[in-house]
Amino acid sequence: MGPQELRYEWGAIDAGIISQNISLFCAATGLKTRPRASMDKEKVKDLLNLKETHYVLLNHPVGYAK
Repeated sequence: MGPQELRYEWGAIDAGIISQNISLFCAATGLKTRPRASMDKEKVKDLLNLKETHYVLLNHPVGYAK
């Protein structure tokens, strides 16, 4: 595995850890969320002014249950 492959692998691991933390926080505070990988990744990068070297993996919509 080369350095670029390791970056993607560790990035995915970090994204999973952060995703779990978001889910745990929401569960503890009465909020609802779910991880999503389906999104317009290029639009997200544009809206957040991310660099070309940044890679969008997941997002978490957060809110109150209806």
